[in-house]
Amino acid sequence: MTTQMFIGASSSADPKKAAAESVAAALRASARPEHVASQPGSASPPGPALQPGPASPLGPARPAFALVLSTDQYDADALAAAVTSELPGVPWAGCCTAGVFAGSRLLRQGLVVGLVASDAVRVGVGVAHPVSQDGRRAGVLAASRALEGFPSSAAPGWSRALIVLPDALTGNAADVVRGAVEVGGTGVVWAGGGAGDNLRFVRTAQFAGGRAYSDSVVVVAIDSPARMATGIRHGFRPYGPPTMVTRAEGTVVAELEFEGAFSVYQRTARARGDQVNLDGFATFAMTHPLGIPQADGEHVIRDPLRVVTPGGLYCVGEVPDGCLIRVMEGDPIGLVSAAREAATTARDAVAGPIAGAFVFDCISRCMMLGDTVRDELTTFENELGQSVPVMGCLTFGEVGALGRGVPQFHNKTAVVLALGA
Repeated sequence: MTTQMFIGASSSADPKKAAAESVAAALRASARPEHVASQPGSASPPGPALQPGPASPLGPARPAFALVLSTDQYDADALAAAVTSELPGVPWAGCCTAGVFAGSRLLRQGLVVGLVASDAVRVGVGVAHPVSQDGRRAGVLAASRALEGFPSSAAPGWSRALIVLPDALTGNAADVVRGAVEVGGTGVVWAGGGAGDNLRFVRTAQFAGGRAYSDSVVVVAIDSPARMATGIRHGFRPYGPPTMVTRAEGTVVAELEFEGAFSVYQRTARARGDQVNLDGFATFAMTHPLGIPQADGEHVIRDPLRVVTPGGLYCVGEVPDGCLIRVMEGDPIGLVSAAREAATTARDAVAGPIAGAFVFDCISRCMMLGDTVRDELTTFENELGQSVPVMGCLTFGEVGALGRGVPQFHNKTAVVLALGA
């Protein structure tokens, strides 16, 4: 049968009720007449595959996997137990974030479940920790565990995708992604985003194997006979000239051109007629992040959250020593346009019917858009197709490859993973 995707959501504050309501809504979607009839035709992949129990709640539509995205208000262990109870025998994974959405419905407290149903799709889930001590090794282990039992590459005519969900608060998420790519390679589809707690910076949760974790990374591997593809865009443009990072310490840009990074940032703004002081930095930086130029002219965005003593810029994600960096600028029109480009890129690359899409959208994009964030969510829906189920979350950093570049950890970016039907 072809791949199908069904989405359910709940805004209940009770984890048991939220799990029950969201799974029930997904099952109701799968029970609609147009989804009930079994569809022949897809061959099974070589090698072992995860199989659900005989009492599949989806009937003819065999559940292969569920992506579960929650906001951070729930007790993570209670939520994991509740979801596992509602999805017996179905492998699932996910994380907590600052917000979740089903279609254009954004929940700042809630749970969204996306059931992927197929007789052919193969799914593996891996988890590793602690990312705070050795992020790269955690990425290697999680990807290796997700791909355990998979062939070294997808079968001819098949597509492989890896979804990376790291704890972005406790460690170097860029290093985690590098470790995962070391195992998964660059010739596959990459997507994902950092777990977050709505910028409280206390604790996040990652879900795998029916359990809740923290300080961890979850990797989901998917092999499908239908094409899968991502689109990734941010919508920011250069504002200042390239400057060299002459000293960086992990996620802190300490010096630019051998001068305090904040002083250089201020001077760049001043040259454009903008005055930036310490009190107003966070507000100005929200629309003026940093961009690391890439060989193809794209920029990987780094979000500077605050100024740290003695004048460095603390960013979401590392900035390498010796790289060039530019101050960027953006606005709501550019962000929505980027969302459109991300969705159309994924749609066009699938080049056929789409079963559904997972969207990883940065929380800071939502903060910039404010009440108009619905315009962005509606754009994802419209460009992917009105009948295509779309779900996603507001992440703390995103995972994907710009153009033909290598997969990296991004900020302020929208990543759309489209699953072919």
